[in-house]
Amino acid sequence: MGKSFSADRHTLTLRAEIAHHAARLIAEDHMHDFALAKKKAARHLGVSDAHVLPSNQEIEDALASYRAIYQPEHDGCLQELRQKAVTVMRLLRSFNPWLTGSVLSGVAGSHSDINLLIYTDDPKSVEIFLLNERIEYQHLEPPPTHRHALYPTLAFWYDDTQVKLHVRPRLAERQNPRREEKERASLEDVQALLEQDRTLGALIF
Repeated sequence: MGKSFSADRHTLTLRAEIAHHAARLIAEDHMHDFALAKKKAARHLGVSDAHVLPSNQEIEDALASYRAIYQPEHDGCLQELRQKAVTVMRLLRSFNPWLTGSVLSGVAGSHSDINLLIYTDDPKSVEIFLLNERIEYQHLEPPPTHRHALYPTLAFWYDDTQVKLHVRPRLAERQNPRREEKERASLEDVQALLEQDRTLGALIF
């Protein structure tokens, strides 16, 4: 029993070390891929057992702690990114865009991009809209194995921040979304979140 307890404690310690190292990679090296950050952190610490890898939630908790100590300006940066997201979502209101990714979850940094989901069976209409608004955009190549590889991801810049529009068929809105797209927020949700951020900031200061 003593050995088992010692092994469990050692595993928990390793998980915490990997989580904090991964958090530092995300915060300082602007890595946005949690899975990649985990693997890189584990490799740096000489850990090869996949069962020891921390969950995304553990990394988010470690990232919040890291930024509270070393990047106190992060809250202002996050609020700015969310405000930009609101502005772009208002522009795209006719497509009912959803915010997803790091700007929504709160782990975004100054170099993060804004990820929006748009559900439509007419992906060309999104491109036509951008062209009519004189917004220069480019196509980002999805992985060939992506379930919606035929639907485009369009990228453009707004106020020095890259915006990625992930276009999906309407059916995908009702199906089980990919893990990174499970958390999503409407324009109204993001506006409420932004107001909440401002209220919290006013209470603190």
